[in-house]
Amino acid sequence: MNNERNAHFIFLSVICLALSACASTESLVSAPTVRLTSVELVKVSFSEQTFLLGFEVSNPNVFPLPIDAVKYRVMFDGESFAGGETRAAFTIPGEGDGEFVISVELDILNRATQITSLLQGGMPDNVTYSVDGSLSVDIPFTRPLSFSSNGVINVQD
Repeated sequence: MNNERNAHFIFLSVICLALSACASTESLVSAPTVRLTSVELVKVSFSEQTFLLGFEVSNPNVFPLPIDAVKYRVMFDGESFAGGETRAAFTIPGEGDGEFVISVELDILNRATQITSLLQGGMPDNVTYSVDGSLSVDIPFTRPLSFSSNGVINVQD
């Protein structure tokens, strides 16, 4: 009977340790800074346009962040431009920077109102943007790391 009680105690102790490891691992990983660095139109057709969105990531952690998915939403001048989730396979070095690019295909016919609002008064040189989302990292017991930033980007280059 004592052996059974000891086995239960050991089992519960292991569970408690595992749960505390999960909580402490998450608090040790700081979210990176993500900002939009480029918008490039690469394909145009009657109904679709394909853009490449370039992003820079700054990792504040002393260890590398292995990224395996990116969930994102991009807005230009307060209007939704693109969003979604994409699989990724890149690593941001510890206390370093990295870049990634997402290809976005837009259906112009379904997005005409948003694009017209953005282009009202001619194609601007600079557009305000906001980007938010999360980066899924390949670190055990770590939830996706959220990011959010805004700024101004030159869309004429």
